[in-house]
Amino acid sequence: MDNSIFENTQFTYNIATESSNEPLKILQINLARAKEATTQLQETANTIKPDVILVQEQYINNNGIPGIPQTWKTFSSSNQKAAILIPSPKLKPALLATKVNMVALKIQTSSFPITIISAYSSPAQDVHTTLQEIQEIISSLPEEKIIIGADLNGHNTLWGYRLNDNRGKDILDFILANNLNIINKPDALPTFQRSNSVGWPDLTLCSQSLIDSSINWEVLEEISLSDHRYIESTIASTVANQFYKRYKTRHKNHLRFLNILGKEIYDLERKIKAARNSGELNNATIELQT
Repeated sequence: MDNSIFENTQFTYNIATESSNEPLKILQINLARAKEATTQLQETANTIKPDVILVQEQYINNNGIPGIPQTWKTFSSSNQKAAILIPSPKLKPALLATKVNMVALKIQTSSFPITIISAYSSPAQDVHTTLQEIQEIISSLPEEKIIIGADLNGHNTLWGYRLNDNRGKDILDFILANNLNIINKPDALPTFQRSNSVGWPDLTLCSQSLIDSSINWEVLEEISLSDHRYIESTIASTVANQFYKRYKTRHKNHLRFLNILGKEIYDLERKIKAARNSGELNNATIELQT
């Protein structure tokens, strides 16, 4: 039989979803290009157990991030100064874009899909370059729920500094123009500290469509071995991992199998799982064959 007629058919009855009751937890950190800070990240993640980690200025060696477990999924900007790490093997992210200064991906929660962006702009760089890259993603996803973790090195009183600089004003203009929300708290601990110098260069932003969700944002005091502190954002939406069940058939004709038995599969599975003895199991097997 020609299976081409099934190629574009979606069999909703063989889709399954696994959900975690825990909220979505995002960890954010500038690792200051330090090997020790990158190694410390794994220990911190083992304690905090984030679903997603947004990093900037990660330590790079041989085009990789040493000290990061191979089981973690890693998505980096093309200049390798921003990355998104996924420690959980259950989370199935979809890469949306890799640009010079940022990387974006999408994950599915049980409530909604969410786009996650990690970005970096050094103090010596024109911040508009990074902002334009973020802008391109935001513009392509109207009404989407978006969260951004970025070290943009701009000063503004709205996220903790005593004074504004031109860079901070440009960043604020970008935030307002794109209807984004600043999740940072102006009275929070500094996100950067080196000797006697402190600052708040690390921003966490979200779209208006996400502001209705309960978001908890906090600068952590855990040791980072970087001159930046960890930031933890918790979003009150459980993580969902959607996958497709695949049934083993003798002659591999899987699409035909689904097309014929599709809507009866749930009931047959239930009967097989509920079988308490060989007789009930045989009856379910006979029904499957008829």
